[in-house]
Amino acid sequence: MKEKISRYFTDDDRSDALNLYERYLLAKDKDIPTFGKYFYPPNVWNWFQENLSTKTFKVEANGFFQEAERRLISFNNIYESPFPMKLIKIENTSKFSKLAHRDFLGGILSLGIERNKIGDLLVDENVCYVPVHEDIENFIIYNLDKIAKVVCKVSVIDKFELIPKFTFKEEIILISSLRIDGVVSKITNLSRAKASAMIEQGQVLINYVKIKDKSYELKGEERITIRGFGKFIIGDSIGNSKSGKIKVIIKKYT
Repeated sequence: MKEKISRYFTDDDRSDALNLYERYLLAKDKDIPTFGKYFYPPNVWNWFQENLSTKTFKVEANGFFQEAERRLISFNNIYESPFPMKLIKIENTSKFSKLAHRDFLGGILSLGIERNKIGDLLVDENVCYVPVHEDIENFIIYNLDKIAKVVCKVSVIDKFELIPKFTFKEEIILISSLRIDGVVSKITNLSRAKASAMIEQGQVLINYVKIKDKSYELKGEERITIRGFGKFIIGDSIGNSKSGKIKVIIKKYT
Protein backbone atom coordinates (compact mmCIF):
# COMPACT_ATOMS: atom_id res chain seq x y z
CA MET A 1 0.00 0.00 0.00
CA LYS A 2 2.88 2.39 0.71
CA GLU A 3 4.13 1.89 -2.83
CA LYS A 4 0.64 2.58 -4.18
CA ILE A 5 0.48 5.83 -2.16
CA SER A 6 3.95 6.88 -3.32
CA ARG A 7 2.97 6.33 -6.94
CA TYR A 8 -0.39 8.06 -6.70
CA PHE A 9 0.51 11.25 -4.83
CA THR A 10 2.80 14.01 -6.07
CA ASP A 11 5.72 15.40 -4.08
CA ASP A 12 3.44 18.05 -2.54
CA ASP A 13 1.15 15.49 -0.87
CA ARG A 14 3.17 12.27 -0.66
CA SER A 15 4.68 12.92 2.77
CA ASP A 16 1.31 13.81 4.33
CA ALA A 17 -0.34 10.79 2.72
CA LEU A 18 2.30 8.40 4.04
CA ASN A 19 1.97 9.92 7.52
CA LEU A 20 -1.79 9.42 7.33
CA TYR A 21 -1.27 5.80 6.33
CA GLU A 22 0.78 5.24 9.49
CA ARG A 23 -2.14 6.63 11.52
CA TYR A 24 -4.49 4.36 9.63
CA LEU A 25 -2.33 1.32 10.50
CA LEU A 26 -2.23 2.37 14.15
CA ALA A 27 -6.02 2.68 14.28
CA LYS A 28 -6.48 -0.69 12.58
CA ASP A 29 -3.86 -2.65 14.50
CA LYS A 30 -4.77 -1.28 17.94
CA ASP A 31 -8.51 -0.91 17.21
CA ILE A 32 -8.47 2.72 18.39
CA PRO A 33 -9.59 5.98 16.78
CA THR A 34 -6.94 8.27 15.31
CA PHE A 35 -7.02 11.63 13.53
CA GLY A 36 -4.81 13.30 10.96
CA LYS A 37 -2.96 16.37 12.19
CA TYR A 38 -3.78 18.67 9.26
CA PHE A 39 -6.60 19.85 7.01
CA TYR A 40 -6.07 17.94 3.76
CA PRO A 41 -7.13 18.82 0.18
CA PRO A 42 -9.81 16.75 -1.61
CA ASN A 43 -7.37 14.55 -3.51
CA VAL A 44 -5.99 13.28 -0.17
CA TRP A 45 -9.12 12.71 1.90
CA ASN A 46 -11.03 11.36 -1.11
CA TRP A 47 -8.32 8.77 -1.75
CA PHE A 48 -8.31 7.52 1.83
CA GLN A 49 -12.09 7.32 1.98
CA GLU A 50 -12.37 5.48 -1.32
CA ASN A 51 -9.48 3.08 -0.78
CA LEU A 52 -9.40 2.32 2.95
CA SER A 53 -12.93 2.74 4.26
CA THR A 54 -14.97 -0.47 4.73
CA LYS A 55 -18.22 -1.49 6.40
CA THR A 56 -16.33 -2.34 9.59
CA PHE A 57 -13.63 0.35 9.46
CA LYS A 58 -14.66 3.94 8.87
CA VAL A 59 -12.52 6.60 7.26
CA GLU A 60 -14.24 9.98 7.55
CA ALA A 61 -13.39 13.54 6.55
CA ASN A 62 -14.76 16.72 8.09
CA GLY A 63 -14.04 20.35 7.29
CA PHE A 64 -16.95 21.74 9.31
CA PHE A 65 -18.71 23.27 6.30
CA GLN A 66 -20.70 21.00 4.01
CA GLU A 67 -18.89 22.37 0.95
CA ALA A 68 -15.47 22.35 2.62
CA GLU A 69 -12.54 21.40 0.44
CA ARG A 70 -9.89 21.16 3.16
CA ARG A 71 -10.81 18.56 5.76
CA LEU A 72 -9.49 16.66 8.75
CA ILE A 73 -9.47 12.87 8.54
CA SER A 74 -10.46 10.31 11.16
CA PHE A 75 -9.77 6.58 11.20
CA ASN A 76 -11.92 4.09 13.10
CA ASN A 77 -13.76 6.79 15.07
CA ILE A 78 -15.89 4.19 16.84
CA TYR A 79 -16.78 6.50 19.72
CA GLU A 80 -17.83 9.34 17.37
CA SER A 81 -15.43 11.69 19.13
CA PRO A 82 -15.47 15.33 17.96
CA PHE A 83 -12.89 16.19 15.34
CA PRO A 84 -9.98 18.17 16.86
CA MET A 85 -11.00 21.54 15.44
CA LYS A 86 -12.66 24.75 16.53
CA LEU A 87 -14.56 27.35 14.52
CA ILE A 88 -13.04 30.81 14.85
CA LYS A 89 -14.94 34.01 14.06
CA ILE A 90 -12.93 37.09 13.01
CA GLU A 91 -14.90 40.34 12.89
CA ASN A 92 -13.79 43.55 11.24
CA THR A 93 -14.59 46.29 13.77
CA SER A 94 -14.16 49.16 11.29
CA LYS A 95 -17.17 50.61 9.47
CA PHE A 96 -14.95 52.29 6.90
CA SER A 97 -12.96 49.37 5.47
CA LYS A 98 -13.87 46.11 3.80
CA LEU A 99 -11.76 42.99 4.18
CA ALA A 100 -11.64 40.24 1.57
CA HIS A 101 -10.80 36.54 1.76
CA ARG A 102 -7.12 37.18 0.93
CA ASP A 103 -6.88 39.76 3.74
CA PHE A 104 -8.14 37.34 6.39
CA LEU A 105 -5.99 34.49 5.11
CA GLY A 106 -2.91 36.72 4.95
CA GLY A 107 -3.52 37.99 8.47
CA ILE A 108 -3.76 34.47 9.89
CA LEU A 109 -0.69 33.19 8.05
CA SER A 110 1.32 36.27 9.05
CA LEU A 111 1.30 34.83 12.59
CA GLY A 112 3.54 32.04 11.32
CA ILE A 113 0.72 29.49 11.15
CA GLU A 114 1.00 26.74 8.54
CA ARG A 115 -1.74 26.81 5.88
CA ASN A 116 -2.63 23.19 6.54
CA LYS A 117 -3.53 23.95 10.16
CA ILE A 118 -6.63 25.87 9.05
CA GLY A 119 -9.57 24.86 6.88
CA ASP A 120 -11.60 26.77 4.31
CA LEU A 121 -12.34 30.42 5.04
CA LEU A 122 -15.93 31.58 4.71
CA VAL A 123 -16.17 35.38 4.44
CA ASP A 124 -19.51 37.16 4.74
CA GLU A 125 -20.29 40.81 5.52
CA ASN A 126 -16.78 41.66 6.78
CA VAL A 127 -16.76 38.60 9.04
CA CYS A 128 -14.58 35.53 8.51
CA TYR A 129 -15.40 32.06 9.80
CA VAL A 130 -12.53 29.59 9.73
CA PRO A 131 -12.10 26.09 11.20
CA VAL A 132 -8.71 25.71 12.88
CA HIS A 133 -6.94 22.75 14.42
CA GLU A 134 -7.47 22.82 18.17
CA ASP A 135 -3.68 22.96 18.65
CA ILE A 136 -3.64 26.59 17.47
CA GLU A 137 -6.99 27.81 18.80
CA ASN A 138 -5.59 29.73 21.77
CA PHE A 139 -2.63 31.05 19.79
CA ILE A 140 -4.96 32.70 17.30
CA ILE A 141 -7.30 34.05 19.97
CA TYR A 142 -4.48 35.75 21.87
CA ASN A 143 -2.33 36.91 18.96
CA LEU A 144 -4.63 37.90 16.11
CA ASP A 145 -5.81 41.45 16.75
CA LYS A 146 -5.45 43.09 13.33
CA ILE A 147 -6.13 42.17 9.71
CA ALA A 148 -4.48 44.45 7.12
CA LYS A 149 -3.97 47.10 9.85
CA VAL A 150 -7.67 46.96 10.75
CA VAL A 151 -8.55 46.10 14.35
CA CYS A 152 -10.50 42.84 14.58
CA LYS A 153 -12.39 40.93 17.21
CA VAL A 154 -11.64 37.21 17.43
CA SER A 155 -13.78 34.61 19.20
CA VAL A 156 -14.65 30.91 19.20
CA ILE A 157 -18.10 29.97 17.88
CA ASP A 158 -20.15 27.56 19.96
CA LYS A 159 -23.56 28.02 18.32
CA PHE A 160 -23.66 27.23 14.63
CA GLU A 161 -27.27 27.94 13.67
CA LEU A 162 -26.70 31.41 12.16
CA ILE A 163 -23.46 30.75 10.30
CA PRO A 164 -23.80 31.61 6.60
CA LYS A 165 -23.14 29.10 3.83
CA PHE A 166 -20.76 29.19 0.90
CA THR A 167 -22.31 30.87 -2.13
CA PHE A 168 -21.86 29.91 -5.75
CA LYS A 169 -22.75 31.35 -9.09
CA GLU A 170 -24.48 28.55 -10.95
CA GLU A 171 -24.94 28.16 -14.68
CA ILE A 172 -25.56 25.46 -17.26
CA ILE A 173 -23.06 24.92 -20.06
CA LEU A 174 -23.42 22.94 -23.26
CA ILE A 175 -20.49 20.73 -24.22
CA SER A 176 -19.96 18.03 -26.83
CA SER A 177 -18.23 15.71 -24.33
CA LEU A 178 -16.91 15.62 -20.75
CA ARG A 179 -13.29 15.92 -21.89
CA ILE A 180 -11.39 18.38 -19.75
CA ASP A 181 -10.10 20.45 -22.69
CA GLY A 182 -13.64 21.12 -23.92
CA VAL A 183 -14.91 22.00 -20.45
CA VAL A 184 -12.01 24.37 -19.75
CA SER A 185 -12.52 25.98 -23.15
CA LYS A 186 -16.20 26.58 -22.37
CA ILE A 187 -15.63 27.89 -18.85
CA THR A 188 -12.83 30.29 -19.84
CA ASN A 189 -14.29 31.25 -23.21
CA LEU A 190 -10.94 30.42 -24.81
CA SER A 191 -10.25 28.34 -27.88
CA ARG A 192 -9.82 24.61 -27.42
CA ALA A 193 -6.19 24.93 -28.48
CA LYS A 194 -5.48 27.51 -25.74
CA ALA A 195 -7.37 25.42 -23.18
CA SER A 196 -5.27 22.38 -24.15
CA ALA A 197 -2.08 24.42 -23.77
CA MET A 198 -3.13 25.50 -20.25
CA ILE A 199 -3.75 21.87 -19.32
CA GLU A 200 -0.40 20.71 -20.69
CA GLN A 201 1.35 23.53 -18.78
CA GLY A 202 -0.15 22.37 -15.48
CA GLN A 203 -2.47 25.36 -15.06
CA VAL A 204 -5.55 23.19 -14.55
CA LEU A 205 -6.09 21.12 -11.40
CA ILE A 206 -8.77 18.51 -10.71
CA ASN A 207 -9.34 18.12 -6.97
CA TYR A 208 -6.01 19.89 -6.44
CA VAL A 209 -4.11 17.51 -8.70
CA LYS A 210 -2.54 18.73 -11.95
CA ILE A 211 -4.11 17.09 -14.95
CA LYS A 212 -1.94 17.25 -18.05
CA ASP A 213 -3.97 14.80 -20.12
CA LYS A 214 -6.32 16.93 -22.24
CA SER A 215 -8.47 13.87 -22.99
CA TYR A 216 -9.26 13.27 -19.28
CA GLU A 217 -13.02 12.79 -18.85
CA LEU A 218 -14.79 14.43 -15.92
CA LYS A 219 -16.93 12.27 -13.66
CA GLY A 220 -19.10 14.89 -11.93
CA GLU A 221 -18.78 16.59 -8.54
CA GLU A 222 -15.13 17.33 -9.21
CA ARG A 223 -13.46 20.62 -8.32
CA ILE A 224 -11.59 22.36 -11.09
CA THR A 225 -9.05 25.10 -10.40
CA ILE A 226 -8.05 27.10 -13.47
CA ARG A 227 -5.16 29.48 -12.88
CA GLY A 228 -6.34 33.03 -13.50
CA PHE A 229 -10.02 32.08 -13.73
CA GLY A 230 -10.96 30.69 -10.33
CA LYS A 231 -12.40 27.52 -8.80
CA PHE A 232 -15.41 25.61 -10.06
CA ILE A 233 -17.46 22.55 -9.15
CA ILE A 234 -18.53 20.41 -12.08
CA GLY A 235 -21.96 18.99 -11.33
CA ASP A 236 -23.87 16.18 -12.96
CA SER A 237 -25.10 16.23 -16.53
CA ILE A 238 -28.84 16.98 -16.74
CA GLY A 239 -29.66 15.76 -20.20
CA ASN A 240 -28.97 16.83 -23.74
CA SER A 241 -29.86 19.80 -25.90
CA LYS A 242 -31.77 19.46 -29.17
CA SER A 243 -28.43 19.53 -30.98
CA GLY A 244 -27.18 16.60 -28.89
CA LYS A 245 -24.80 18.51 -26.63
CA ILE A 246 -24.51 17.58 -22.95
CA LYS A 247 -26.02 19.96 -20.38
CA VAL A 248 -23.77 20.25 -17.33
CA ILE A 249 -24.23 22.33 -14.17
CA ILE A 250 -21.22 24.49 -13.27
CA LYS A 251 -20.84 26.18 -9.89
CA LYS A 252 -18.27 28.94 -9.46
CA TYR A 253 -17.07 29.99 -6.02
CA THR A 254 -18.01 33.64 -5.37
